[in-house]
Amino acid sequence: MPFIQLIINHELGLAKNQNPLQGAFIIEELTDLVEEAVMAEFDRLTERGGVLGAMETMYQRSRIQEESLYYEKLKHDGKLPIMGVNTFLSSEGSPTVIPSEVIRSTPEEKIYQVKMLEQLHKTWHSEAEKALHDLHLKAATGGNVFEALMEAAKYCSIGQITNELFRVGGQYRRNM
Repeated sequence: MPFIQLIINHELGLAKNQNPLQGAFIIEELTDLVEEAVMAEFDRLTERGGVLGAMETMYQRSRIQEESLYYEKLKHDGKLPIMGVNTFLSSEGSPTVIPSEVIRSTPEEKIYQVKMLEQLHKTWHSEAEKALHDLHLKAATGGNVFEALMEAAKYCSIGQITNELFRVGGQYRRNM
């Protein structure tokens, strides 16, 4: 059986229906289920005062985390078959299995990274200042921020770029 047919049969389940693509009830049923779930989620957002109200209570973040945890649990239990991840694996096994050992950098590697960052700041100081000023100006006036970001990335660290954008737009702090 070709690989694409395995995906259709095991992941989508459409092959369990006699005629899924020519007016069969299953497409309508799946569409209705998705629409119903989306409308229910919109209702839950509305109950929390809209998107901004839901953000204040961290609803979206917690919902995403809950769904992600549920999806991962189904995937690892094998109840949600995914080709090449937990079903029909190659001889090497699953590419998503991560070793339980946490890899830490050595003290020498940490010192090297700090020195490299200091060297970056020293070497490109004047260019970085100009690039960050341009980024600030573009972000504050609604200009092409992507172009300014690409230029700033040549001379600035991620921390410098992030701090400059925080100066323009502020930094989100969740309510405790």
